[in-house]
Amino acid sequence: MPARVLAQRPPERPLLLSIDLRSGRITAVGELDRLVAHRLSDALHALSVTGHRSWTIDAAGITFCDAEGLRALAGATTLAEERGCTLRLVAASPFTVRLLRLTGLSHLVDRAADRSPLDAA
Repeated sequence: MPARVLAQRPPERPLLLSIDLRSGRITAVGELDRLVAHRLSDALHALSVTGHRSWTIDAAGITFCDAEGLRALAGATTLAEERGCTLRLVAASPFTVRLLRLTGLSHLVDRAADRSPLDAA
């Protein structure tokens, strides 16, 4: 029987989150995908009990986002609205900005903080 070669998955790049409870800011680095998107939701729930009315997600380090990542961002918007808070995404890469525009979530991108070249388009 011939040996089968199994396709190897690329090494996982975990989503690293830094939560600054004093400023209401989450910094995300890595892939926002189905395996780890719940971590962003957990971080936002932690912010929801701080009393901050403005939440910020620094998205400069997000290198990939799948449907579950988008679902987490949409859920973040809902959570913020339910708590009477505002949510803004800052420093998003052109990839992330484009993805959010295509999926109707571009309202998350903070135009004042976003210097994306896609704004000119």
